[in-house]
Amino acid sequence: MKRSWLTLNSSDKWGALHGVVPLLLLCVVIPYWSHIENGWVNLGIRTQSLWDRMLDTIGDDTFNLYVYGLNSWTFVLYWSVGLAFLFAETCARPQWLLRYKVQPKATVDRKRLYSLVTTVLVNQFFVILPFSIVSHYILLFRGTLPPIREVPTFQRFVIIFAILVTTQEVVGYYTHRLFHHRLIYKWTHKLHHQWTAPIALSAYYNRPLDHLIVNMMPATIGLPLTNAHFFTSWLWLTWATLRTLSDHSGYHVLPFPSPRRRDFHHQKFTECYGVWGPLDYLHGTETLFRASKTASKSQ
Repeated sequence: MKRSWLTLNSSDKWGALHGVVPLLLLCVVIPYWSHIENGWVNLGIRTQSLWDRMLDTIGDDTFNLYVYGLNSWTFVLYWSVGLAFLFAETCARPQWLLRYKVQPKATVDRKRLYSLVTTVLVNQFFVILPFSIVSHYILLFRGTLPPIREVPTFQRFVIIFAILVTTQEVVGYYTHRLFHHRLIYKWTHKLHHQWTAPIALSAYYNRPLDHLIVNMMPATIGLPLTNAHFFTSWLWLTWATLRTLSDHSGYHVLPFPSPRRRDFHHQKFTECYGVWGPLDYLHGTETLFRASKTASKSQ
């Protein structure tokens, strides 16, 4: 007499599963895993081919790539995205974007725009550019630059990206909190907080030392520590630039966490120092922020 699955006791079911699992591994999981693995291999081959073609076009001189290439790319990215957000904020166009505004009543202080533009340009040309030149020669002196034409494997790329996210959070939290200390805040980070309702372009509105230590160091210190390839550095700096623009934009439209955390920091000054938030939770520097979120949900 046949018994259904429901009438089997637990030991019988476990024995039946022991017979089914190997069959599933043989017929489904292993071929599917092989398909995925082959897909990543093919993607890596195509990426390597495109990378070689790009380097054949623009050249593979490391100084030009690391200094002029990365800085030109992040410069264009910063200003194109930042100005797009500024246009949306000042002209209230496009209308659909207004639905994603975090601070509906906040407006741009147009009197500060000239100071903002000049300060950001000073930081980009007289802080970031010299910093990248010095960093490049230090890497050359150490002899640790990876071969420029050999794209890293997908596994290495993911591991290094995870390390970069972690180092940015750790270094970013403690340097940011340090520059809020009463002994140095007035002379350094206070300028950045003149924008109590920040806009995207105000992300680099800092004094030079503040920009170097609070903005640049957390985003870049992980690159030499992991001996990151130029390809990884390029994608990481693209990610980091877009993330800081999103955090300061006041709009939750880019695929990053809501900028409410950064907006709250600019309102209260004493909370939400980190990029992602785990260290704020650990040190208790997001208590008011979590309370405000709970209150807004209840309303």
